[in-house]
Amino acid sequence: MPSDADVFHIKQRAEAALFAIPGVTAVGIGGRERDGRATGELVLKVYVDAKRPLEELAPAEVVPAEFEGLPTDVSVLPPEGTSTEVPMGRAEVPIADADDRRQRPLIGGSQIQSAVSGVGTGTLGGFLVDAADAAKVYALTNYHVLRSKSVHPTVGTTKAGQPTNRDSSTRCCSAIVGTFAGGGEAVRDAALVRLDPGTQWKAEILEIGAVRGTHTITVAEAATGTFAVRKRGARSGLTGGTVDSIGTTWTIEGQQFTNLIVVRPTPDPSLPAGRRIYFQQGGDSGALLVDDAAQVVGLMKAKGDVSANVSVGAAIAIENVLNGFQTNEAITATVATATTTGVVNTVPGSAMVALPVEALALLDPAGDRYTPGGAQQGSQGVPIRVPVGSETFGDLGLEPRLALARVQRDLDRSETGRFLICLWLGHQDELLRLINENRRVAAVWHRSGASALVGLLARMVGQPEVALPETLHGHPVRRTLEQMREVLLRFGSPRLRADLERAQDALPDPGGRTYPQLIAALGGR
Repeated sequence: MPSDADVFHIKQRAEAALFAIPGVTAVGIGGRERDGRATGELVLKVYVDAKRPLEELAPAEVVPAEFEGLPTDVSVLPPEGTSTEVPMGRAEVPIADADDRRQRPLIGGSQIQSAVSGVGTGTLGGFLVDAADAAKVYALTNYHVLRSKSVHPTVGTTKAGQPTNRDSSTRCCSAIVGTFAGGGEAVRDAALVRLDPGTQWKAEILEIGAVRGTHTITVAEAATGTFAVRKRGARSGLTGGTVDSIGTTWTIEGQQFTNLIVVRPTPDPSLPAGRRIYFQQGGDSGALLVDDAAQVVGLMKAKGDVSANVSVGAAIAIENVLNGFQTNEAITATVATATTTGVVNTVPGSAMVALPVEALALLDPAGDRYTPGGAQQGSQGVPIRVPVGSETFGDLGLEPRLALARVQRDLDRSETGRFLICLWLGHQDELLRLINENRRVAAVWHRSGASALVGLLARMVGQPEVALPETLHGHPVRRTLEQMREVLLRFGSPRLRADLERAQDALPDPGGRTYPQLIAALGGR
């Protein structure tokens, strides 16, 4: 039997002749099928847009039975993007039902979105760690997930968030997790988002568990036709299948990819007859393809509809992805792994901030959130110090978008509440800029307890029985608001200063009140 290298060389030499045959759409290495069953025989997989009887083909349209002694096997794989409209059924997940849950700590298999205007959403596949700099941790996805049709991301500038690109001055309301660090679409379609310092993450994939390493699928494994793989995408969730071919050359949206893994979904006998089954759908791009040992073998790229009933997935081999970053961005990164589930990592490099002692009972009611494995555990009566930017709000009780909608609805019931809505909408860009870019404003934001106060308020929206403490860092909660007001009056614009002066007399003392009591104190019915 030829070596793997010899098989790949034969496949490369065969491509010119095979792609010259009308109707050939892709060429790869895999196993022969007979009557829908894998035989285990190694073949060149020659994909065509449709099969026709031999007697209907002209001599130039016939795929040769072998090439340099390696047999061929013809399968159907139409050009990507030319399939008919997707039929509705249980196998398809409507885009509106994609998993857009907020995941903190970050975890693979969740939704990600770039801040580029007009961009859609995709999947945060998993994480890479920089071999040369431990402070650099990256989220991995497809490049096409982070760009729109006309705008491409900019290294060091374009932000990305999970699950959306919503930005804010607070970690409970901001979805931003990092900044585009490199990648490209041609040949590799891979991108890195460098996580912000203080960001917490787990080397796991939803519904799959801890990532155990990487694996390069061998020719012998591909020839079996039974090599099992899984992926977890933000749209279609967890799906399983078998590798149909490796090293596959396939033109997708006008670009030729040369080392793709083609995956057929495992049949689902519970589906009604005639319903198409998918391995990957739009929104799953960027998911990691893993084997049964939870080793990463590829990065999901695209889907292709083989027939009315089957849609295959295509992944870029993980070794090509990693080599691409090393060659093009000089980033030598490895896939982040874990030996067990539940291990929370924190991106280093963040300044530390003390959480108010009075807030700990509300932020960590079980007493197990802030531990030496994550934040620094303080002794009794001493504030716990956590990285600036880490998730410190615990379970909010509601999804952030639902909590924000409820707050706006409740504030709209009173004149003072409506004024606060207008104040935020009119000044949010300036407030975000001051907190994120002005060092003195940022220092007061964290040290006064204002950031913890906002976290508590966010938690209280979904837990009406929870009340704010009377003090933060030993001072009345009202003093926290006064400290923020003073620094914003110093550095804010004239219009912001004027509105802050108006708000001073309108705001009640929040200390000791529950969320319903705060709304009532504002004049809400």
